[in-house]
Parts: sequence; C-alpha cells; structure tokens
Amino acid sequence: MRNLIGIYRTLALLTYSLWVLFIAYTRFQRADKKEQGRMIKEYNRKILAMAGVKTAYTGNLPESVKEYGLTQEAPGEIIVSNHISWVDIFSLDSAVASRFVAKAEIANWPIFGKIAQAIGTLFINRSSKRAILQINDDIQASLQRKEVVALFAEGTTTYGNSLLPLRSNFLAPAVKTGAVVQPMVLVYTSEGVPTTRVAFAGDTTLMGSLWNVVTTKDVVVTAHFLEPIETKGLDRHAVGKLCEERMRNKLRELWGTKFVEHDPNAATALQAAINQH
Repeated sequence: MRNLIGIYRTLALLTYSLWVLFIAYTRFQRADKKEQGRMIKEYNRKILAMAGVKTAYTGNLPESVKEYGLTQEAPGEIIVSNHISWVDIFSLDSAVASRFVAKAEIANWPIFGKIAQAIGTLFINRSSKRAILQINDDIQASLQRKEVVALFAEGTTTYGNSLLPLRSNFLAPAVKTGAVVQPMVLVYTSEGVPTTRVAFAGDTTLMGSLWNVVTTKDVVVTAHFLEPIETKGLDRHAVGKLCEERMRNKLRELWGTKFVEHDPNAATALQAAINQH
C-alpha cells in the first residue's frame, strides 16, 4: 500500500513541478517582489503536500518577512539553517520566501534545478575562493534590496540528528551591512517521532531520497525559528558561533538522547575533503 501511495505521490509531484517550471519562466518573471514571494510560498506548500509532507513552524518573524520574504527596510536578513535533504529548500520557502545560496550542482538537477535558476537562487562553487567572494557580493546586494537570503552553513547534509561546525564565510555580508541573522533548525518527524528517513545524506541517492519521502508515513517538517542575532559590533566568527550554539542546543532538545555530537576535528577534516571535490 505504501508503494502505491509513493507512486501516486511521485507522479503528482513531478506533474505539478512541470507546471511550476512553466510558471517560473512566465508569470513569475513579470511579478513584483512581493507577489513573487507569495508565489514561492504557495507553490512550495503545494509541492510538499503532494509529496505527503505537512508543515509546521515555531518562533516569531516580522510580518513582512513571513508574508513575502522582504524586510520593511534595508538591509534584509540572513536565515541560517541546518541541512538534511533536498526537501529543506521547499520546507523553508513554504514559511519564508528566500533567495537560497545553493551548491552549483543543484542547477543541473532535472526540473528542480531549472526552477531554482528561474526564481533567483544564488549558486556557488564552494571549492573556489573567488566564487565565494563573488557570492558574498551577491548576498550583500540582495540584503540591500531588503531580501531574505537563506543558506545552509554546514556545507553538506547530515541525517538531521547532529550539526556540523558552521562555515562563517557567508555571514560576512550580514556583518558588513548590519543585517539580522536568523538561526533556525529543521526537524522531520514520522508519526510524531523525529526521523532520519527523509535525509539525503551518506550513500542515499536523490531518487532514493525522493522515494523515502513519498513512502514515509505522516511526515511533518517543523521549521524552528530561533532567537535572531543582531550583528552590529560582532565579526562573522562570533555570529557563526552564536548561530551554532543556538541551533545545536535546539537540536539537542528536540532529539534528546538520539542527538549525535560530532567530533569538531573530524567534521573539519570531512569538510576539507568535500571542498577538494
């Protein structure tokens, strides 16, 4: 029965995604920033629903940020999230329409990569120092346009029950402009219990992860927005440390004894290996 449900959800998801791709290159391009934000939230909520994923949110955000992903005045703000799966972008965008900083490989994904390009995702080759400098210029320009920028500062995915050390490189634009940094954590549950089944990590393939999502029972993703960080008077390292502390504490609270403490040295070595590829 779960397999039949999975097949139905997959077909519905892919069919609807083709419609979203068409809209992304037509109506979306003609809309103003506020309408684009509302469209992003609406379509992402529908995509998640078709995949069988319900959404929930905790924490307070400014009304303009929740409604269409823009602050009332410049600068905008940066949302820093943990990273578990390809579903994360849809999960976060269903709550706050954001400009994502994503790895360059996503641009080549079928359908979803094209949608990401059309809605203004900021793609980055994380192994290139020059590319990082360029993306920081792009982030700063977005903040000056009052936009919300979202990034996964761990640099790679985990199974959700841990947190790798955050890379503070991409927080420099927030410090430079005085933008607020909003830490948050995503947690996926199945039948009310935190689950790692949704993760796109380890040896799991993209299609394997998709199948896990559409066949898992009663999946709910909760975006926990934590206490925001005022960056004035801080450097990017201090901001990154505060983000990491708040995110790790919340994950410990939510996962309890199933939370995995990473060896910082091992995590640093893993990140260095990733950057070489």
